[in-house]
Amino acid sequence: MDLRQLRYFVAVVEAGGFRRASRELFVAQPALSSAMRQLEGELGVDLLHRSAGGVGLTDAGREFLAHARSILRQAEDARAAMRDRARWRPGLRVGAVAGVLAASELTAPILRAYREARPDLRVELEELSFCDQVSPLLSGHFDVALVRGPLQHRELDIVPIALERRALLVGAEHELAEESELDVADVLAQPTLPLGSPEEWSGFWQFDDLRGHPNVHPDVPAATTINNMELAVAAGDIVIGIPDGMPRTAPNPLVRYVRLRGADPSVIAVARRRGDRRRDVDAFIEQAQCTADGRIELLLGAVSAS
Repeated sequence: MDLRQLRYFVAVVEAGGFRRASRELFVAQPALSSAMRQLEGELGVDLLHRSAGGVGLTDAGREFLAHARSILRQAEDARAAMRDRARWRPGLRVGAVAGVLAASELTAPILRAYREARPDLRVELEELSFCDQVSPLLSGHFDVALVRGPLQHRELDIVPIALERRALLVGAEHELAEESELDVADVLAQPTLPLGSPEEWSGFWQFDDLRGHPNVHPDVPAATTINNMELAVAAGDIVIGIPDGMPRTAPNPLVRYVRLRGADPSVIAVARRRGDRRRDVDAFIEQAQCTADGRIELLLGAVSAS
C-alpha cells in the first residue's frame, strides 16, 4: 500500500467513478482501475461496489476512506515540515517528460542556463513518464517539470514556453515510410498505437482531435515508454504522432519519421504545483521562457509561446 494508491482511492470515491477520477488525476483509466484492484488485494477486502452507474463504497470502504484521508493529510503535513527544515540546503528537483524529448533541443539549454544563473543551487534532473505527468508533481517528488500538452489539472499551473510541430512515426516497412511530408488528413485512416496515458493526452498524439474519434489498433498492447512505442510501430502496421524534434534527438533505424502539415502543434510547458511561489521555482520558469524565446531557432519550425 502506498500514498499513490490512497490518493487514487480517495479521488475515485469523491468523483463517483473511475472515468471522472481518471480525468481529474490525469491518469489512464486502466492504470487507475489496476491500482484499486491491487490495493483491495493487498488489504484483502473489497472497498468499492462497481456498476455501470458508477462506484459506491462497501462497509470496509467507508471505514478505510477515513483512514486514507487521515494518512494523506499527515503525509502532506510531514512534507511541509521537511520542506521548511530543508530550506537551508537549497535544491530543485526537475522532471522531464520522456527525458530529452521534454523540450527537444531546448531541454539541455534550459537546464544549462538555469544552472549557470544559480550556481549555488543543486539542480537534480529526472525523467518523467508520459503515463503520469501529474502525480510526481503533486506528491512533491518534483518541484517543477518540463511537460508536453495537452495537460490540465486544477492543482497545477501550466506555463507554455514553445509550440512544436507534430510528426508521424511509422515502421521502416510501412506504406508511408518513404514519404517525407504529408497532410495530416491523409493519415487519419491509419490505425494508431494505443498509449498507456490519460485519454486526452493519448488522443492528441493519436490525432483524435482531428479525426473526431479513436482509431487505435485493438490487438496491440498500450505503449508506456518511448522504446515500447518505437518497437511496436517497427513491428506492426500502425502509426503514432510524435514531436517533430524526435528524429533529431532520438533517432532509431527501425522506424521512419514523416513531417505533417495541418496538425495543431504540441505545447511544451513548465508545470508546478498551484500556489508554489518559491523564488527558485519562479526563477526556473522565467529562465525556461527566456531560453525558449532567445533560442527558439534550435527547435526547427517551432515558435515561442510568449
